[in-house]
Amino acid sequence: MGSLRLDALRLPALLALFLLPAAVHAQDGEDAPEEEPAAPADDDGPGEGGRKGEGQPDLVALLDPLLDAKGLEKARMSVFIGRADGGDPLYTYQADEALHPASNTKLVTTAAALHILGPAHTFHTDLVAASLDDGVADRLYLVGGGDPFFVGESLWKLVDDARDAGLRRVKGDVVVDESYFGPVHLPPGYDKKPDDDASYRAATGAASLNFNSIVVRIEPGARPGAPVRVSTRPDTAYALIDNEATTTDGGKERISLTAREFKDRTKLIVRGRIPLKHAGLTVRRRIDNPPLFTGLALAAALKDAGIKVGGKVRVGSAPEKRRLVARHYSPALGKLVDDVNKLSNNFMAEHLLRTLGAEKGGAGGFDEGRRIVSDFLKKDVGLGKFTYSNGSGLFGETAFSARQLATLLRYMHTRRPALPEYAASLAIAGVDGTLRRRLRKLPAGQIRAKTGTLDGVICISGYVEFADGTPGVFSILVNDVKEAPWKVWRMQDKILEALAGYRPRPG
Repeated sequence: MGSLRLDALRLPALLALFLLPAAVHAQDGEDAPEEEPAAPADDDGPGEGGRKGEGQPDLVALLDPLLDAKGLEKARMSVFIGRADGGDPLYTYQADEALHPASNTKLVTTAAALHILGPAHTFHTDLVAASLDDGVADRLYLVGGGDPFFVGESLWKLVDDARDAGLRRVKGDVVVDESYFGPVHLPPGYDKKPDDDASYRAATGAASLNFNSIVVRIEPGARPGAPVRVSTRPDTAYALIDNEATTTDGGKERISLTAREFKDRTKLIVRGRIPLKHAGLTVRRRIDNPPLFTGLALAAALKDAGIKVGGKVRVGSAPEKRRLVARHYSPALGKLVDDVNKLSNNFMAEHLLRTLGAEKGGAGGFDEGRRIVSDFLKKDVGLGKFTYSNGSGLFGETAFSARQLATLLRYMHTRRPALPEYAASLAIAGVDGTLRRRLRKLPAGQIRAKTGTLDGVICISGYVEFADGTPGVFSILVNDVKEAPWKVWRMQDKILEALAGYRPRPG
C-alpha cells in the first residue's frame, strides 16, 4: 500500500470514498437500448416502400426485401457493403445520402485519434508544487492532462505516490489547473437538451474524475415518516442535496432524482417515497463543474492519507517553475478506445477530440479538435463533404453517408499499427459491448461493429467476415424511424446474418 500505511479500519473507509462500481465507465446512454433482446417475431415482411439497391444481383435479391420490411417505409436509409480491401461495392442503397450516424461518429473520432496520436499514446495527471521543503508545500497543484480514464483508483494512487515523495502538509490551497483543455466543458450540441442530467451527457475537462459523474445512493430512513438517506461517492462537499423524500411503512418505491447546476456546484433534488424494507437505489448523475468536483475529491483523499491541507480548493494555474511531486499515467490509447467503441462512452470520445486539438491543433478546444479530425478525413481518408459536430455523436448536426463510413473502415483496414486496436475496439456480435445480445447465432468475431442510437436514429457499421473467409465492411444508417426500434435492429441483424453466409463473386 506504499506510505499510506492504512490499517484495516481505515482501508474500507477510503475504498468507500473513492472506488466506484467497475461498470461506472460503461455509459448507459444512447446505445443502451441496443442491448435489449429482439421483440417476439411477428409479421415484418415486405412493406410498400419498394426499395431497390444496386450491386451483385444475388446479394441485391437477398437484401432488398429486408430493407423493405413492413413498418419502415418512411425511414430514410443509407447502406454500403463492400470488400475491406477495396474494389467495387457489393451492395448499395442510397449510399451517398448523408444521415445522422449517432454513435457511429465514434468510429471517426477513434480512427483519427489512433492514426494521429498512435495506439501507445498515454495521458498523465500531475501533482506539482513550487517547492517541497521538509514535506511542506505552500500550495499543491493538480495539473490535468485530459485523462478520460482518471477514476477514484487513479486519484488514490496519485495521493499515495505523493506521500511516498515526502508530501506531508499543504500550507495553502489545493489548486486545479485545467488549462490543457481550457474552461469550456460542454461539447457542441449538448446544450440542445439542457435539462438532461444523465451521466452519458457528462461535461468534459482536463482535470476530470469518474467520467464527471457522481454515484448517488438512496436508502430508506430509520422509521416510517423519516427522510430517506442520501449519500454520494465520492463523499465530498461538492454535491448539494435537497431531500424531501420520505420513508413509508409499505407500498411501492416512487423516487425521483434530478441533478441541476447550482452556482459552482450540482444540486441533487430527491423527491418521492421509499418503503422501509427497500434495499435502496444506486444511480449516477452528471456533474457540472469538473475541476471543483475533482479538486474536492483530491482534498478528501489527501486528508484520508494524513496530509493536512490548510487552504481551500480553487481553480487556477500552476507555476511555470514547478517540482513534480507525483504523476499518474492512463492506460494506452489502444486500450482506452475499447471503452469508447464497445461501451459507447460519450465522455471519453469527447476527451479524445479535445486531446487532438491540444496536441495537434494548438489548443484543447472543440473547434481545434474538429479541425484536426476534418483534415484527417479529407486529406488522409479522402472524404468529401460531411458534417462533424462533436466527438461522440450525441446530439449535434453530424452527418455522414454510409459510403463515407465504409471508406473510413476500409482506410483503417490498411493502417499499421492502428488497425489491430481499431478493429478490436468494436463490439463483438453476441459477445460484448452494445452487441452483447445481438447476432448470437453467428460465430464469435464474424461481426465487429459500432452501434448508434438516438431518437429516430438507429445505425450500425463495422467489419464482417464473409463465408469465404474474406473481410468486408458495412454501414447501415437509418434515420426518421417512427416504428419500434426493434424492427430496425431485426432488419439490420438479418442483413448481417445474410452477409455472414455470403460468398462475394470475383471482381
